[in-house]
Amino acid sequence: MSKYSSYFFTALILILTAFMLINPRETVIAASLGFQLWYSTVFPALFPFFIVAELLVALHFVNLLGIWLEPIMRPVFRLPGCSSLVLVMGFTSGFPVGAILTRKLYDKKMLTADEAERLVSFTNNSSPLFIVGAIGVGMFANPAAGYLLAISHYLSNLLLGLLWRFKAQKPKLSGSSAQGQLRKEDPVFADTNESHEKIASMGKILGDAIKSALNNIFAVGGFIIIFSVLTRMLSFWGFIDMMADGLVKLFTFMHMSYPLAYGLSMGLFEITMGAKTAIAASDPEALPTLLVVSSILAFSGLSIIAQIMSIVAGTPVRLSFYLLARTLQVMLSLAITCVVYRFFFADSIITMGFTPPPIYKVLYSFNAWTFSLYSMLVGLIIILIMLGLAWCKKY
Repeated sequence: MSKYSSYFFTALILILTAFMLINPRETVIAASLGFQLWYSTVFPALFPFFIVAELLVALHFVNLLGIWLEPIMRPVFRLPGCSSLVLVMGFTSGFPVGAILTRKLYDKKMLTADEAERLVSFTNNSSPLFIVGAIGVGMFANPAAGYLLAISHYLSNLLLGLLWRFKAQKPKLSGSSAQGQLRKEDPVFADTNESHEKIASMGKILGDAIKSALNNIFAVGGFIIIFSVLTRMLSFWGFIDMMADGLVKLFTFMHMSYPLAYGLSMGLFEITMGAKTAIAASDPEALPTLLVVSSILAFSGLSIIAQIMSIVAGTPVRLSFYLLARTLQVMLSLAITCVVYRFFFADSIITMGFTPPPIYKVLYSFNAWTFSLYSMLVGLIIILIMLGLAWCKKY
C-alpha cells in the first residue's frame, strides 16, 4: 500500500468511527441489515460452494480437469484446463468463489501471473439466486426482468474472458504448473497399500475444508456489514446526494432521473442496496431501470471489489486491471441489456410502477440453501458437457 493510500484509508476509518460514535442508532440499523443479508442468503448460498471448492482442490480433482479440459480451455480462453473449475463455480455460485479458487490454483503454481489475473477478472459474478430470485422475482416482481439481467450479466462476463485471450502471454510448457499435470505424489497415483492412511486423512481433509470455508464466509460477512455501515454513513451525511447530482449532470443527454442516479450512486458501494434503491425509483419506463441495475451488477460495488482484492492480496492481480475489467463489463452489459430487451423482453417487461417489498422480506422469501444446491448441480452438468466436448475433440 502506498503512502497516500494509507493516509486515505486511515482517514476513512477515522470518519467511519466518528459516524458510529455520533449516530449509534443508524450504525446498528445498517449493521443489522447487513447481517440479515449475510445469514439469510449469502451464508446458505455460498457455504456449500466454499466447502466443495476446498475439497476439489485438496483431492487434486483440478489436476484431472487440467488434463481432460485442456483441449477446451486453451483454445477458447488461452487458460489451462484446471481453470475450468474456476469458470464453472464462478458462474454458478456467486462472489467470491472465483477469486478463492483462482488464489488456490495460483498458490499451487497451476496458473501463471497473467493467467491468474485474467481468470479472476471474469469468473466473479452475482449468483443466480440473487439476480433471478432476489432482484427479478423479489424486487422487480417480474421473473422476466431477472432472466434478462442474468443473460446480460453472465454473457458480458463471458465475452470479457474471450476478449482477454488476445492479451494472453504464451504459456511456458516447462514444469507441471501451467498445464495442470498430475504428479506422482497425487492421490490418483497413490499405492493401494496406502488406502488406510488415505481413509484416515479424509477426516482431516474434510475438517480443513470446513474450517477454511467458515473463515471465508465469515470474512465475506464482515465486508458486507462494514460496507453496509459505510453506505449508511455516506447516505446519512449527504455524500450519496452529491454523487447523484453529479451523475444527473454528467448524463444529461440520457435524461437520467435523480432517483435512478441515487440508486446508481448507492450501487457503486453496495450492490444490494443500490439495486433496491434504483428499483424503488419506480421509473415509468422499464429500460432505464434495467440499465441502471445491469450496471450495478456488472460493476459489483466497492464492497465486492474489496472482498476480491483481500482474497488475491499477495498475488500479481492488479486492482487497476480488475477495475478495468469491471468497466468493460459495464459497457458490454449495457449493450446486451438494450439489445435483448428490444428483441425479446419488451412485451413481458413494460413498466416498473410499483414499490418493492422491504429487502429482508425479499431475502427470506427464497430457500437459498436449495437454490445453491441446484446451482451446484448445474455446475456439475456443465463440467460433464465440457468433458464430453473435450472427448469428442480428441477422438
